[in-house]
Amino acid sequence: MARVILVFNKKVIKEYPFSKDSMTIGRDEANEIVIDNLAVSGHHARIDKTGDIYILTDLQSTNGTFANDKKITSYKLQHKDKITIGKHLLFFALSKQEQAKATDEELDKTMILDTAQQKELLEKQAEKKAKDVSAQQGKIGVVSFIDGSGEGEIQLKKKLTKIGKAETSEIRLGGLFMPPTAATISRRPNGYAITATTGKTKVKVNDKAIKESYYLKDFDTIEIGSYKFQFYSHDIEDEK
Repeated sequence: MARVILVFNKKVIKEYPFSKDSMTIGRDEANEIVIDNLAVSGHHARIDKTGDIYILTDLQSTNGTFANDKKITSYKLQHKDKITIGKHLLFFALSKQEQAKATDEELDKTMILDTAQQKELLEKQAEKKAKDVSAQQGKIGVVSFIDGSGEGEIQLKKKLTKIGKAETSEIRLGGLFMPPTAATISRRPNGYAITATTGKTKVKVNDKAIKESYYLKDFDTIEIGSYKFQFYSHDIEDEK
């Protein structure tokens, strides 16, 4: 028999064996699991048993129901799942027999995925990748300065665009502490990737410093020193 363990401030308050087909949770005394806390709605949530499946449902509560720290409307419970309602935690536990049965069912589902299905999945993945690459090859990247420097827009036509203080840089940036090459943007088959080349000058994308290559998406914001620009791409046909 499954059970629900009510915990508050790391102390077990009570254990509730799942002896019915449904168990309600809330502040109202009519619930099977009563939580006396103003953050909890009168009828906050419900757990229903359907065969061997347990479903947690939020009953349009004021502050929401969370399963493993994610807000849910309806959720299929698994062994050791953590439910958060207000400031209280409820841990869901299956019996050993139910755990063993759930494991056997998962193994059966895995066995059903035969060679033909695996082949179909691989073909779909390959088709999607080919479409993504084809779509990207028909686009060209652009960086547009949004820092008031008046640098305007620069198209990323080369396979490798260098950004920095050096005269050989395609995107030249000034400044006392700006290195000759602070970063590069490489044009790859599946998109444009920016890479920081020195740790002295931080390269940020969407306010987060990057240490490895980062694939740029439309409208990503790049910051290098006091410079700030935005990346986007458009169809090559637009240039004609």
